[in-house]
Amino acid sequence: MSDSNNELEERIPGIVIVTHGKFGEELVKSAEMIMGPMESVRALSLMPGMEPADFMAEINRVLESMAEGSLLISDLFGGTPANVSAAISTTRNVSAVAGLSLGMVIEAVTARTGLRGEELAKVVIQAGRDGCQNILVEVQELDSL
Repeated sequence: MSDSNNELEERIPGIVIVTHGKFGEELVKSAEMIMGPMESVRALSLMPGMEPADFMAEINRVLESMAEGSLLISDLFGGTPANVSAAISTTRNVSAVAGLSLGMVIEAVTARTGLRGEELAKVVIQAGRDGCQNILVEVQELDSL
């Protein structure tokens, strides 16, 4: 294995946010408001009229400079960004999840220092589930303690 391949495997995994429109770009800006600048986090936008093959090529170009075990996070399960991510994850050492939220991005950025690949994907999915709450119910439960 070449030195450049070893370097890619040893670096922290990248996070690639793939969405319909500019949603991902704005979400990364919001995450940076909380986390500060984030290394190896990219947002790629599927714009109207863009061919899925072109979007896939753009994602693959970005992944070339990212570590093994990087994570693709898409906005909508079953949508083109998720479908393209799924296809890429069958040919590269990356994982793909759907259901993007700000909490998932923050969890991905913090957890990737010790996790990569499917382990990272699992904790990011759980963060998405944990972050989806009925606020009033949660507050009422806290008040009743």
